[in-house]
Amino acid sequence: MSILNMRSKILAVASGLFEERGIHASGVDTIIAESGIAKATLYKHFPSKNQLIMAFLQDKSEKFYAWLDGKLSSKNVSPRESLIELCELIEQWLSNPDSHGLPFHIASVEFPAPEHPVNQYSVTLAKELQAYLAKMATNAGVKDAETLSQQLTIIFEGAALVERLSPGSGAAKRAKEAALTLVRASVK
Repeated sequence: MSILNMRSKILAVASGLFEERGIHASGVDTIIAESGIAKATLYKHFPSKNQLIMAFLQDKSEKFYAWLDGKLSSKNVSPRESLIELCELIEQWLSNPDSHGLPFHIASVEFPAPEHPVNQYSVTLAKELQAYLAKMATNAGVKDAETLSQQLTIIFEGAALVERLSPGSGAAKRAKEAALTLVRASVK
């Protein structure tokens, strides 16, 4: 197996365990056993569990943005219409039972100390989400793009948490409706 494939295999196994059991509950020995690899192999690719956790968070983030960007670009709509479409897509993503919420939420809860590298990386990912939304709002001509992006972030992050705790609760649909109200008021 190539080095890249081995790294991907380890990350896939760890990701599944982190999402199913939680990060702390998924120890290195469990990841090694489930991957069918030697401890040295794990540490060759991920020198620490923290680095493995951050790779998991980065991978989930990249997959989310790739999915979102792909969906938005396939619509071929104006920047204003993209903000509307974003709300629809966020509902789809949050309603999907495979989404497992926002991994950086889970990581920040499991590693609450602000100085912990996993917590710091979670903060970075949360800021990236808000910056992504701010860029969309700016492109759509929203006067106060920062405020709208923070409001949308609050709505989407809250809905992600509610859907994780109570799947199928309707939080994703209600979040979409609230977000659409804000977006429509902002893109006059």
